[in-house]
Amino acid sequence: MKLRGVFQILHTPFHENGDIDWKSLDRQIEFCVRVGVHGLVVPANASEFYTLSDEERRTLVSRTANTVAGAVPLVVAVQATETRHAVAFAEQATGVGAAAVMAMPPLIRNASGPVIHSYYKAIADVGLPVIIQNAPAPIGTPQPSSALASLLQSHPLVSYVKEEVAPILHRISAAVELGGDDCDGVFGGANGLVMVEELDRGGCGNMPAGGVVDLQVQIMNAYDSGDRDRAIELQSRLFPLLFHAATYGAVIHKYLLWRRGIIDSPAVRDPQAIHLDHHDETVIEDRYRRIADVMDDQTPLLSERSLSCAKS
Repeated sequence: MKLRGVFQILHTPFHENGDIDWKSLDRQIEFCVRVGVHGLVVPANASEFYTLSDEERRTLVSRTANTVAGAVPLVVAVQATETRHAVAFAEQATGVGAAAVMAMPPLIRNASGPVIHSYYKAIADVGLPVIIQNAPAPIGTPQPSSALASLLQSHPLVSYVKEEVAPILHRISAAVELGGDDCDGVFGGANGLVMVEELDRGGCGNMPAGGVVDLQVQIMNAYDSGDRDRAIELQSRLFPLLFHAATYGAVIHKYLLWRRGIIDSPAVRDPQAIHLDHHDETVIEDRYRRIADVMDDQTPLLSERSLSCAKS
């Protein structure tokens, strides 16, 4: 079965002291499955994987797999600084029943083309389909479309791309065209800001952060049912909130999950996080109010939760 749809990247919920909040993780997964996500991804950039120890990454993957229990396909992100490290994460993914793995090229030190090929071959040899995550710097090492096509041709299990490098729409078209039969699908990034246009260009879905995934599932389902006009209508309504969120990344999505009662704290570990202020909160509340009628009615914004409450 080919992967297609909205595959939400799970956030790693933290207590205010920085410890992982496992109960909030379970609730986040249960929420995602209930609102119809087509798959889940962990631990990727929106999961703040770069702040997690290896033990935490492994526990996060095993806990997620146990909670998902096969309800939707699970993609395990296995990026690492070198090949053996990534392979070890991929072997765990196989053991927990993941549907696929995803990896950026080796982290921190830019690798040469042959090293990148060897890295992805070793990951693919573990036996799961591999998604090449083409992410921008500073975390990612962007690859040209021709290099992605070469990787797709290098191993039958290196078969998907997640494209996040600008201009994303043009790059999705190039990946689809150059990848040809070697490419089973191209996922978009950028939190699904232009998901319909990605699908128009042959994309197979999107891997967004999670604050508004319930509406993004509706957009995808409308498109796949043939109602592109409805998909455009919903995307246009969501756009102002996602546009504001683009400045803040995972911070705003964790805030939304917290305000909606899905996780217990909006805390992040990211050392470069841009923290929200009360002006941001006012904008978020206004933008959310404009889409509230099409959001999951079991998880509205909770008026008793605010930035002042979180600090008190």
